[in-house]
This record gives sequence, C-alpha cells and structure tokens, in this order.
Amino acid sequence: MKEQIELFKIIKSKVSDQYNFVYVLEELLDLSTDAIYRRIRGEKELIFSELKKICAKFDLSMDEILHLSAGNSALFSYVPIDITKIENYTLYMENLLNRMTMLKSAPEKEIFFTAQDIPFFHFLKYPELTFFKLYAWNATINREPISYCKFCSLLDKEKLTPIYKQIHQTYMAIPSKEIWTNQTIDTILRLLEYHFETHSFEIKDNLLLLLNQLTELMNDVKLFADDNCKGYGEKTPFSLYISSVDLENSYMLSKRGDYVSCLIKLYTINSMVTENEEFCNETTKWIDDLISKSIQISGVSVKERIRFFQSSKNKIENLKNKIENS
Repeated sequence: MKEQIELFKIIKSKVSDQYNFVYVLEELLDLSTDAIYRRIRGEKELIFSELKKICAKFDLSMDEILHLSAGNSALFSYVPIDITKIENYTLYMENLLNRMTMLKSAPEKEIFFTAQDIPFFHFLKYPELTFFKLYAWNATINREPISYCKFCSLLDKEKLTPIYKQIHQTYMAIPSKEIWTNQTIDTILRLLEYHFETHSFEIKDNLLLLLNQLTELMNDVKLFADDNCKGYGEKTPFSLYISSVDLENSYMLSKRGDYVSCLIKLYTINSMVTENEEFCNETTKWIDDLISKSIQISGVSVKERIRFFQSSKNKIENLKNKIENS
C-alpha cells in the first residue's frame, strides 16, 4: 500500500489549502470521511473505478501512478505546444496560472530559480516582449517564415494578455530567490539581435519597443533587488544572487509546505515538471550549494548590484545603437 499512500500525497499537493482535500475526495468518491482516511492510510485498497475518478479529477495518468515507486526513474509532466492551435498554448498558460494560484494560497511557499535566461515571470508584465519569446520559439520549432508583426496579428491578445497579467501578479505574491549570472540577459539579447539580422522585424520601431521594455524589465528587477522585496503595494520577499559559474539550464523549484516540484525550462517557452522526491531533493541541494557560492546583490552588496545592472543596461544600449545606426 506504499504506492497508494504516496498517491494521496500527490493528490494533497494538487489541492489548494483553501479546500479540505478529504472533503474533495468524499464528494468525488461518494464515501464517508472514515472510508477516505482508511484509503489515505493504505488500510483499504482503492478499486479501479475510484482510481479512474481520481486520475480524471487531479489530472494524473496511470503512468504517474505506476511510477510512484519505480526505483531510479522519474516521471515528468510535459505538454507539447502547437502554436498552429493557439488554444493549446492558451490552455497551457491557464494550467500554469492554476498551479501558481495553488502555490500562492499555501501558508508556506517559496520559489527558487536558476536563471540561465531571465525568469519567464518577469516578461509577463510586458506582453509584446512575451509575444516575442513565443515568436522566437515558433520560428525555431516550426521554421515558419513569418515576421514578428504578422505573427502577433494572429494571436488572441485579448485572451492572452489578461492571463499573463494574472500569472505575473501571482508570481509577485510568492516569495522567491533567483540565481542569475552576468550572462543571464544575453539569452534574450542574442534572440533579438538574431531576428534583427534576419529581417524578422518589418518596422524597426517594433524592435526598439522590445528593447525599451527589456530596459523597464531590468529596472523592475533592480528595484526589487534594492528593496530586497518585490511588489508595488504589498511587499513580498525577493532575493537575487549572482553566480560566477554557468547554471547549465533554467530550473524553477517550488515549495508548498512539505511538497516540492521542479520545473525544467525547455526551448524558449515550454517546460516539463516533476514531483519526484529524489530528483527534487537533489535539485534542492544543488541550488542550496549554488546560493552558498553566489554573491547576494539584493539588499546588500551595493557596489556589486550597481555594477551588475549597469552592465546589463550597457548591453541593451549597445544593441539599440546598432539597430538605430543600421
């Protein structure tokens, strides 16, 4: 019954703290409280029809159930994004909003980032810059010869922009620690420069707008680092570290009480997620070690903070000058 006990741990992690997950199960399975607790403790085995209802309700797969004690394997959730069916991308973002809302509702929560690229949540305040990330991904995956302006005209901005805003607001309410490097900003700058040189922008001002938004984004992060917290009204703890070693990839580790999940960024906008205990524990140790070897520039290390953000500003200005003088 070990697997069944682990299953209910996963279920509990998927239910917002504002609801009693036992009550949710009572309603779902039409069982008494005592019957639910006997299943949670592994004293009563779930029957197939109950397992089927649970999988449907909590977005679990049979693979996920069968891999609960699969030794050295870890199960990841991954949703392919087909930009030719924009409703799939919209659903992907709505699912992300649901996960973030659930995390926000927990009494104890925290997010850790290893940022080889600027964490996606910072982009969401700036829709055009976020659309560019989506455009760059589409250009790489589908190799579709379409301009940035044309691509944006095909998007359902009225539906996507409010979702972006809600996700960003939710992120702002969750304490976070972010580990960047001096090259973190280079990823988006290289993308912008590449698409400038390949004539992806029909109007130069559109590209300059994106660079201005990137400047504003970095000003936001600097403000958070200055204050050691993020938010424009109610403040939320925020810590920024600069690592001198390559981060290899962008990870987001989410802690919600005793439950931990790890998101690994894929390509430009997609990701895969796991709640595998061993993988998350190892990732936690790796991030803790990174933090211990990094320089905290939020709240302290004023000289290092000024140097870091001035360097980022110079990189943006250099690209703007190249574009304006072309």
